[in-house]
Amino acid sequence: MKFLLAAAFLPLALPALADSGPLTYDCAFTTECSTSDAACIQTSLDFALVVDGDSARYEGDTYSEPMAVHQTDEGVLVAYDRAQSTLTNIGSDGTAVHSSNLILVGHVNRAAQWSGTCTAR
Repeated sequence: MKFLLAAAFLPLALPALADSGPLTYDCAFTTECSTSDAACIQTSLDFALVVDGDSARYEGDTYSEPMAVHQTDEGVLVAYDRAQSTLTNIGSDGTAVHSSNLILVGHVNRAAQWSGTCTAR
């Protein structure tokens, strides 16, 4: 009987285990909107974001400084990459927005925003 009772509560304990280590989000963005062009196009931007406590990094990037991470009261995860001037927001339902405050295209500076989803591994 004790085994059955422990097994019944095991699924409730598993999310707490995720807090003990890094969590990886696979992000896939499908739409890019340019503020300077006031237009959106279908395009692909994919990356994995490894979140560990209050910092994050792009998977495979061991050289850049960690990004600052904050989670809002509404459950939105915010990762700010100061070095690349980007901000990634992941909602509790996986809806995500990735914003670049500065993109250099030739000699033209422009801001852009991508929308898509991020799924926890």
